[in-house]
Amino acid sequence: MNITITGRHLTVTETLQEYAERKIEKLEQYFQQLIDAHVILYLEKLDRGAEVVINGDGIQFHGREKAETFFSAIDLLVDKMEKQIVKYKEKHQMHKGIRSGEAAGMVMGYEEATGKAVRLNQVSNKPIDRIEAYFQMKNNATDFFLFKRGVSVIDSDEDYSNKSYAALYRDKDKIKMVEIPFEDIKEHRFEHDTFTEYELEVLDDSLVKPKIKFRKVESSQVKKMTLDEAIKEIEKNGAVYMPFFNVESQYFNVIYKNGKDCEVMVPAF
Repeated sequence: MNITITGRHLTVTETLQEYAERKIEKLEQYFQQLIDAHVILYLEKLDRGAEVVINGDGIQFHGREKAETFFSAIDLLVDKMEKQIVKYKEKHQMHKGIRSGEAAGMVMGYEEATGKAVRLNQVSNKPIDRIEAYFQMKNNATDFFLFKRGVSVIDSDEDYSNKSYAALYRDKDKIKMVEIPFEDIKEHRFEHDTFTEYELEVLDDSLVKPKIKFRKVESSQVKKMTLDEAIKEIEKNGAVYMPFFNVESQYFNVIYKNGKDCEVMVPAF
């Protein structure tokens, strides 16, 4: 499992980083399909806080704890994650007979805290061009679409090829697309000013000879935030959907309402 430890407006000491990594690594004994974990340490008034997002095979776990010290907060957080993982495994065993693809992945931890479920909708990792993405969004009769961009040449040994996702979305009477240029992905530059956004001018959307222009706009309105922040933002502003750049996974996501719950379009793990 790949583990990253970062501090929010603070420097993480080597001792603290090693402690957090050692504790998080132990979670693999409960669930071997864990892929990566991102731990964020932060200060909140007089407390020390620890938050983690863990991606597994078709599942995402989330938790947050506070204590007087970072070490205690990490201990409490790991205890919480152990319970989440065990609960998920027990539930998963009970539903083994469910048809493949019938249920979306879950973000564990949010339903207990908010009473609202957050489900993950993993999109295909097959690259497509932006014209095809437009038609898929149109055929799906939705106002948003997350897709992996297709390019003519990609070095398969380069990890940046896996980060090449873009989002199409409707903004009032306009359709927009946001992406990060390949050269910035390759250099791991994910700052807001590296986002490139386009407005689509659809002159002809026939399947035979489509004519769609992508006009670059001056700046992008898509925000950088954590999944937790995105959930709070969409609840606050009452939007039905919202594209955002997930700073924890470093991918574009699209969060949207489904009844009282939320679903999140994410790249396939």
